[in-house]
Amino acid sequence: MRRRNKILLIIIISSIITYLIFFNYKSKKINIVSIGDGIASGETSYNLEGISYNDYLKEYFNSKKLLNNYNNSLTSKNYNLLHLNNDIDNNININSHLKIQQLIHNANIITISIGEEELTKLSLTNDLNDNTIKDFIKNYDYLINKIKELSDAKIFIISFYINNYLSNSNVIILNANLLNIAHKYNASLININDLLINKDYFFNKKDYYFNYKAHQEIADMIINSL
Repeated sequence: MRRRNKILLIIIISSIITYLIFFNYKSKKINIVSIGDGIASGETSYNLEGISYNDYLKEYFNSKKLLNNYNNSLTSKNYNLLHLNNDIDNNININSHLKIQQLIHNANIITISIGEEELTKLSLTNDLNDNTIKDFIKNYDYLINKIKELSDAKIFIISFYINNYLSNSNVIILNANLLNIAHKYNASLININDLLINKDYFFNKKDYYFNYKAHQEIADMIINSL
């Protein structure tokens, strides 16, 4: 009887150890959340989503067998900053089992690229000025602060860059403010402005959506910043 009890005890202990090893291994895997507009989704000048830097980032962690989950539910063309902040404040449903605040809370890496589309459209209607930029930065600060309240994730903020509609002076102001926000909340700013001076990274010279080569470079910049 004693021998049977000993064997049973060994089986139970082995099962517990196996579970703990599995749980520990799984817990080391990465949950990636992508947040942003058409820039983050890999939008092209043909109104189609292509391969984005987030896809390359996902592939990298997957190839290393370090990816637990990748979620881009908060990434879509024309998604603007105010809408995003409202979604987080209202804790909207991502799906039937997951709310937005839980998604952010569970993340290990969060990438954010939002505003290039929004600010470009303001520029096209001559509504991009000191006041709208000031309001935008205030809302961006609110976004990162809210994310930091919800999550310990490593945050990567993708900078703004010059395009045919967003001037150099505006980009300098915007990126300087993003850098301050990144320092304030211990996030990382990925400055892509210098990279995208190269017109070979665009589908055409008039478009502000860049091609897969640029997305690959941006993914590498994020990976090298980890």
